[in-house]
Amino acid sequence: MNILSQVNEENFDIEIAIDPNRENCFCATIDGREVELKIIEAKPSSLTLSIDGCVRFYEFYKEKGRINTVAHDNRFFKVRLRNRQQDQLEQLLEEFGAGMGGTATDTRIMAPMPGKILGLNVKAGDKVQLGQVVLVLEAMKMENEISSTVEGKVTKINVKVGDIVNNGDIMIETEQL
Repeated sequence: MNILSQVNEENFDIEIAIDPNRENCFCATIDGREVELKIIEAKPSSLTLSIDGCVRFYEFYKEKGRINTVAHDNRFFKVRLRNRQQDQLEQLLEEFGAGMGGTATDTRIMAPMPGKILGLNVKAGDKVQLGQVVLVLEAMKMENEISSTVEGKVTKINVKVGDIVNNGDIMIETEQL
């Protein structure tokens, strides 16, 4: 899985792969440097990781269902995480004059990464608010709250609890009100 990250205005390209030989272990390449990651403990708002054998604790703070700040060693880092598809969508929207501050909004809620649906908080016909958590997706041993990108009405739910989704799969469809 490829992740584009921005930490305090500095960009990093991260490639993460599951280590098939060891439980909770991953191989990551961060801007060309290989590191070994092992999840020691994962909670909804924190993560304890072993990075090349050094154990570190991270706390996450979210806004509108997305991690926007990470705390480590009493220091706070402004972060932005996205995958290649999200980055390409943002670039296309900007090319057509509808960047993140524009008026075009995708009414489809897509899987930001591969994972398993742990919970659905809405059903077809429900009204949703911008940023409202609509489902919970487990990925890499972490529970990720997925939020609505529009204020509107749920028109279709394409997943059920227990389903496995791939990056970019359309999970919920909405319409703006």
